[in-house]
Amino acid sequence: MNHSKKFLKLGIAALLATTPLFATASPADQDDRAFSGTIACGGSHFNRVGGTEAQRTAYVLRNYNDSLSININRLAVYDATGAILADFNGATLPIAFNGVFGGGDNSIEPFQTALYLSADLIGAPLPNALRPISVRIDWSADAKALIPEISYVRNARRLDQSSREQARATSSCRSIVINKGKGNNKDKDDD
Repeated sequence: MNHSKKFLKLGIAALLATTPLFATASPADQDDRAFSGTIACGGSHFNRVGGTEAQRTAYVLRNYNDSLSININRLAVYDATGAILADFNGATLPIAFNGVFGGGDNSIEPFQTALYLSADLIGAPLPNALRPISVRIDWSADAKALIPEISYVRNARRLDQSSREQARATSSCRSIVINKGKGNNKDKDDD
């Protein structure tokens, strides 16, 4: 029995010692820089529980660069089948919920945060066969910039006079294309 306890303690010690090797930084903790890229997010936009609960998503776009603007060149929303529900280029972006950009202005300035609600992007709630949704955001900068942080917040809210929030979950979006400039004669910005 003594040997089992020693092996268990050694096993736990080994696990604790190697855990940092497998841990990865969250997108907010990363300092990757690029000239452009594409970020993809999930989301929901439907009613459920007999139409008494709304499942919606808020998309949060942040620019943590000290002096560089981030340009949103395209924002597309796809239904569960992969069909495009909405497709905006930089000039046709709707005005963000918080008014930070949109309506012809596609730049998020240093340390600005823009917010879009799923209702602002696609309107009416989706039927079962078309949910959940995916969002694709193409971005660029005039020089190598910190990759923008984009996350989404899903919430469930009662569809009655109280409009009480019942649940909320936040997730990071994921970079699916990153253009760091390699092979593009970017000289000092090439790494």
